[in-house]
Amino acid sequence: MNPIYDEYIDFLKHNGLPNEIDLKEGCYWLDRQIIKAYDINGGVHKILRVYTDDELNVTFKTYKKEVFEIELWDKTIVRNSNRLNIIEKESIDLIKNKLQYYEGCTPIIFSSGGKDSMVTSYLVKKLINAKTLFNNTSLDCADTYKFIKQIDNLEILNPQEGFYQWRERENFIPTRFARGCCSIFKEGETIKHIDKNEKCLIFMGMRNEESSGRSGYGDEWKNDKWGKREWQAILPIRKWTEVDIWLYIIKNNIPINEKYKKGYSRVGCAIACPFYNKSTWVLDNYWYPKMYKRWQDILKKDFIDNYKWTRLNCTIKEYETNWNGGLVRVEPTEEVVNEFAEHKGIGLDVAEKYFNHNCEDCDKKVNKKDVIALNLKLNGRNTNTFYCKKHLMLKYNIDKLKWIEMIEDFKKQGCDLF
Repeated sequence: MNPIYDEYIDFLKHNGLPNEIDLKEGCYWLDRQIIKAYDINGGVHKILRVYTDDELNVTFKTYKKEVFEIELWDKTIVRNSNRLNIIEKESIDLIKNKLQYYEGCTPIIFSSGGKDSMVTSYLVKKLINAKTLFNNTSLDCADTYKFIKQIDNLEILNPQEGFYQWRERENFIPTRFARGCCSIFKEGETIKHIDKNEKCLIFMGMRNEESSGRSGYGDEWKNDKWGKREWQAILPIRKWTEVDIWLYIIKNNIPINEKYKKGYSRVGCAIACPFYNKSTWVLDNYWYPKMYKRWQDILKKDFIDNYKWTRLNCTIKEYETNWNGGLVRVEPTEEVVNEFAEHKGIGLDVAEKYFNHNCEDCDKKVNKKDVIALNLKLNGRNTNTFYCKKHLMLKYNIDKLKWIEMIEDFKKQGCDLF
């Protein structure tokens, strides 16, 4: 759960927050788009549900009104003070023990500019002023860069090639199923920057509660991509909950990234992270409209250039809110076929043949634009028989060079199939 600040309340009001809901900073929490509050006994009450549709319109559902005394954040801290003291001591003791055990290793704090990194840094720096490393993915927003530059003893790792340049060169849109941004701009840059022979003790803010993948992590962790390097990661706050983190931050007045105040639960990789969703995109459109538009323009161009009508069975507009998740539907709608036909400048009868075909010989999906177009060119526009690239080349005795030449020639001739 994230505490709700005035900035997010202003966003909700701009999007039609019901007048009867009087939200104030210092009282409320956001948990998976449900606004909640504690009562003075620690019970949790649902106040409001925030919905975001495919058009990025925000609507609200109010829960049955309950009569209870809302607990302010500072009172929640007092109620949890014993636990906060215990986990703080456990974490500091762990850091102290690991510094002694790995004496001779260079202590480093990895930071993303997020809340977990800041709590980890705060705890480590109670014992030692270790250097903080921040991987500049080139994809963060101004709030993150302003925030990170305020950190003491900081080193920023800048990539030789930014995310947008890399994406364009690779002709690649990251999705939840295929992405390379972390391995290139985080692990990759770290491996390039730190001498492989340097012994490092790395403090990181990963927590068991974050995901099923991290639920089994212990106090020590190693990234497989580090190879045989003598780098050891320590996870001082792995047992902390989301609420622990926020109460500790508020209690100790630890600086936080402004994005949290604007309603974000995560602050890294603005706009283009495939693990964000519509509730994040509506915030992006509101708080960072230029960055949001830039990414939407990239998505539209990618969709058109790669003929994703036939691969995802959706329209351009639908792709804007489905780009991170793969196939939108099994069969195209009439709207999808009509939009594709209009874009291509071909009749509906021909346009329909670009959708949902499998290779006659191997049953492999045939959905790449040039492969479909060449099938129609060689087999005739009325054909219902399609082949994948490999078997179409075999059928017509086409080698790789001839394939390229044929497609380029048909495009130069202005053939509407291509």
